[in-house]
Amino acid sequence: MTYHVYQNWTKHKARVHFSHCSYCNNGKGIHPNAGPDNGRWHGPFATLCEALQVAQMTGEPVSACKRCQPQSVSSRLAQDL
Repeated sequence: MTYHVYQNWTKHKARVHFSHCSYCNNGKGIHPNAGPDNGRWHGPFATLCEALQVAQMTGEPVSACKRCQPQSVSSRLAQDL
């Protein structure tokens, strides 16, 4: 299982997704031809720990995707934050 992080600098958030999530689309998102005006994808990451470290390094509030809702992300965020 792999993870991606979407850093949205216009909405000031970093969201952790499973790579297979339809919103993530293996780091291409739902608008694969979109430019970098709103944000960027980071990854893939082999572990949740790696994905969370990068998400936290963005300096934005970190959350789990509401669609794919990786429970492990939500529990880990509750522990770390």
